[in-house]
Amino acid sequence: MLAALLAVTTLAVLAFFVPATISIRNAQQRQDLLELQREASVVATRLAANGLGEGILQPINPDHLIGLYGPNGQRLAGAGPPVARDGITQVGLTGAIAEGELGDSLVAAVPVRLLAGGSAVVRIEAPGSESRDRATRSMLGLAGAALAIIALSGAVAIWLSRRMTRPLHELRDWAAADGDVGSPPPDTTGMAEIDGLRDALVSSRDRIDELLRRERSFSSQVSHQLRTPVAAMRVAIEAELEAPRADTGTVLRESIGQLDRLESTITSLLALARDLERAPVECDVDGLVTGRAREWAAAAGLAGRALTMSSTVGSAVVDADAVGHIVDVLLDNALRHGHGPITVAATRRDGRVILDVADAGPTPASADAFAERGADSTHGIGLRLARSLAESSRGTLSLLDGPTTTFRLSIPA
Repeated sequence: MLAALLAVTTLAVLAFFVPATISIRNAQQRQDLLELQREASVVATRLAANGLGEGILQPINPDHLIGLYGPNGQRLAGAGPPVARDGITQVGLTGAIAEGELGDSLVAAVPVRLLAGGSAVVRIEAPGSESRDRATRSMLGLAGAALAIIALSGAVAIWLSRRMTRPLHELRDWAAADGDVGSPPPDTTGMAEIDGLRDALVSSRDRIDELLRRERSFSSQVSHQLRTPVAAMRVAIEAELEAPRADTGTVLRESIGQLDRLESTITSLLALARDLERAPVECDVDGLVTGRAREWAAAAGLAGRALTMSSTVGSAVVDADAVGHIVDVLLDNALRHGHGPITVAATRRDGRVILDVADAGPTPASADAFAERGADSTHGIGLRLARSLAESSRGTLSLLDGPTTTFRLSIPA
């Protein structure tokens, strides 16, 4: 921008300077010719009134040559060439005033009628360097003004470039400040393009901070939840070793069930963790939801609780693994902490899949079911992690207000 502004200004100044210098040169020459004509006219007036006497042909400027020439071009008096046969003098001898450039000199001729009779011409000659020197001084002044304009343009360009690059440097430094995540972003500048870049960087950094926060929470919850079934199996095996039961296969079957559950959790979590850019695919949501619910029906029956399910979503583009895990968490939570019948209902509403898992248990009055310390840690991956999975699918998982417990999952369809 600095180079472009300077180049445009320089070209504009040159486009003005070149014709301006020609105009100044011509105007100065014209002015000098008029001065010569005026000086010759003064002498001609004196000759016409007083005749040729001493001091009559004295020029005003000592550098000028002034002479009186007769009809044949011969010099009668004064200074100048002995014979003047140039066109300017000849025009003056015809009775007309003439001026012009003759070689390296400026010449003017003014006709005069002498007292003794006869016509003559007053011819005055000045060196051309005199006019050129005056024109040069004027052009130097114009050149100084042009340089001042270019310098001012450069100063403005430097100021503008610094004004525009300063917020960019601030944005760069702020974005590179890895050790100070909580530092406030630079202020807005009033320039739409830079402010748009600032907003995009701020939004990206906030999104990255949120992803890092959720990743740390995800890692801590997963490590805790994976240790829980391992600890349960260890306790069961150690208890069996201390007091063996008659049927030694009981503890093995219990451990295998725990291992199957643990293996399924590890496999699914690794799939979710390794594919950070999981692309939702079209799947049968009805089959997914009812299939997961049927897997919990036996456990609900053993607990003496009814489990009903319904889904009218049909096909939708969702992350099936994430939805399946969330359904497992909500049903496990309902069986462990809820009361009465359990209902699973999925519908499509306003371009979103709405999944409700409800039971007759009371809604917690004050405790946050999704808090880090309050997350379910007895089995599965916990409510906190379920919410993280919902957010990774651009959805939400919330506990609805009401007399009974209802968890709602809402994700784009």
